[in-house]
Amino acid sequence: MYITGRMNYENKYSNTIKALALCKFAGVDPRLFSALISQFGSLDKLFADTPDALKEIKNLDQQTSDLVRNASAGLQLAEDFHAELSQRDINVATCFDSNFPKLLHELNDPPPVLYVRGSIPNNSRKTVTVVGTSKASQEGIELTVHLSRLFAKANVQVVSSLRGGIDGAVHLGCKANDGKSFAIIDSGFDHLDLSEQMPLAIDIAQKGGVITEYPPDIAPHTDNLSATNRLLVGLSHAVVLTEFYNDSSHTHDLLSFCGDIGKLVFIMVDPEHGALSDETALETASKYGIVPIVGFDQVGSIIKALV
Repeated sequence: MYITGRMNYENKYSNTIKALALCKFAGVDPRLFSALISQFGSLDKLFADTPDALKEIKNLDQQTSDLVRNASAGLQLAEDFHAELSQRDINVATCFDSNFPKLLHELNDPPPVLYVRGSIPNNSRKTVTVVGTSKASQEGIELTVHLSRLFAKANVQVVSSLRGGIDGAVHLGCKANDGKSFAIIDSGFDHLDLSEQMPLAIDIAQKGGVITEYPPDIAPHTDNLSATNRLLVGLSHAVVLTEFYNDSSHTHDLLSFCGDIGKLVFIMVDPEHGALSDETALETASKYGIVPIVGFDQVGSIIKALV
């Protein structure tokens, strides 16, 4: 009777609530979440069979095991939290939803939950990530804005961050041609910079979306940068760099993720100024098989590769 009652209690909650209970309230990270789903097969079975089956997961310490085992206690908290998010116009997309970005499943640790203002990329449309240095030159800004306008004109969804420089120019270029762009942020929504990031985020959400895997109260942290980079790579069919230099750990990190999952990478070369980079950075990029695209008349080659 106890087991039946427990199952009925837990089954009244949706996968969204169960995912929030695990990730937000039990502290389960993406890798552990994937391991749990691999072990149990579904969230329903996870919440029904947790005590015995947890023993089968390797390298699970006692503290984490206890958190997962007691995740049921967070279900009502998760439902209340979800209602609060809805009141704030923050949508929740989980890896079980049909509209969840399917390209993210190529990652070794796809995010179980995404917090979204606006929308998420449409799985049936071509998507490209355009990124570069935060210390952008005027040439780099102009190159990036024009490239983003061309993608928007071709009905290609464009992904970037809100870190400024080249990434900020990406969204401005899309907006200029009435296109959809999506910004991946390194924190929860409550920690967007009010003077610089927030106005741009509001603009982006009108047609595209602002996306994070962090609940609203999570502040920026250096550990978040790499996690966000993997989403920038995972959300698109290919990555395009417009201006980058060897001192950018952000770019090195992105290239590493591209190499891990075999993501195609391009560098946009200005026919007048050449590659907006330095020799060392280009040598590093070449190890990842980066493909140079010289001139805007060759942008069609990138678009054809977005499959």
